[in-house]
Amino acid sequence: MRVSRQLAVIAVLGAAGFGGWYAYQGGHLAKTPVIGSYFTTTGGPATPSGRGGRGGASGPATVEVDTVKTGRIVESRESVGTVRAYESITVTAKIAGVISEIGFEEGQKVKAGNMLVQLDAAERKADIEQTTAEANRAVALRNEVAIKLERAQALNRTGSGTGAQVEDLTAQVKSLEGSIASAQAQRKAAEARLEDLTIRAPFAGRVGTRSVSLGAYISPGTRITSLDDLSRVRLDFSVPENLLGRLKPGQTVNATSPAYQGRTFMGTVSTIDTRVDQTTRTVRLTADFDNPDEALKPGMFLSVALQVTIKEDAVVVPEEAIVSEGLRQLVYPVKDNKVERRVIRIGQRQGGKVEVVDGLKAGETIVVLGVQRVRPGAEVIARPLGSSAPVQQPPAANREQPSRSSLNLPQAIGSAIAAERN
Repeated sequence: MRVSRQLAVIAVLGAAGFGGWYAYQGGHLAKTPVIGSYFTTTGGPATPSGRGGRGGASGPATVEVDTVKTGRIVESRESVGTVRAYESITVTAKIAGVISEIGFEEGQKVKAGNMLVQLDAAERKADIEQTTAEANRAVALRNEVAIKLERAQALNRTGSGTGAQVEDLTAQVKSLEGSIASAQAQRKAAEARLEDLTIRAPFAGRVGTRSVSLGAYISPGTRITSLDDLSRVRLDFSVPENLLGRLKPGQTVNATSPAYQGRTFMGTVSTIDTRVDQTTRTVRLTADFDNPDEALKPGMFLSVALQVTIKEDAVVVPEEAIVSEGLRQLVYPVKDNKVERRVIRIGQRQGGKVEVVDGLKAGETIVVLGVQRVRPGAEVIARPLGSSAPVQQPPAANREQPSRSSLNLPQAIGSAIAAERN
């Protein structure tokens, strides 16, 4: 008896469930005063328009578009480099001596030929005086013998003299002339040694710190100071060898330093090394920079941007318009309010713009904002980028109006419908 009752209850519940499902699918529940209003407003089977119901169409997406333009794109390569002076030497002594005079102050600018250090020259001056005296004595003797030679030649022409005497005097004149030449050469050598005692600036520049003091004895090779021409500087840096075919003297180089925030130094490539480093596979470049205020110092570290090529009419688009999909770059052109999906090839990025090398032409319209809401072939509502025009809304007749009956739906019935929809 108990089993038969259980079977009867199961049969009744099954029939009730089937009847409810049949009524829901057939739309009969929409005819009831309370439940029917709920199904009409919530997009059940009785909804005639299909907007807002399950699987209903959602209207075209609103996107912001822009026209593809052309602009100036600079292809650059970044590197790091080290500054060195345009001309730089360590001032040293050529010969040994005692410093008798120092003609510069540390950090002073000097001109070419200015005296930097003078060594004691008393001994060299004495040598010059001695050689000068020897030369003068030889000249005097040569003049005396020359007078005797003239007399002997005159007597020989009259038959009073002998040829042997003329020959002897002629030999003495030649010997004295040799002595004169030797004394003059010794004087020039003494004068040169005297000049070596004066150390001068070989070019205009700024001297560094001083390593010697007045009265100090210095030997050849002793460092006295440094001399750098800072009116111009050179910057050495390296770039990959795959750029070698596009490198040439005169290319622009922009450099920055942490020491001067917001300042950019501009120079030009002056030298391209003839060899490629076998370890790093890079080629060394040298760029020249004007440095009138001497802001750049030898040894400074600079960040370098080498301008390899400049394109004045490159096709450029905003960065926001490009979608990355794996290794591909995509854009969404718009034509007749319909979206197309197109693969492009990009080049340089500069100032929020991206160069499009292939796949897009100037004058085309592309989606910039809202690319995540569009699909190929879908219709969109396009408005200019940055425009404040209001988004177009669907006509009022097609909008869904909330039903007051649904707002007054009893909690029990709403819960039952929710349970049934789940």
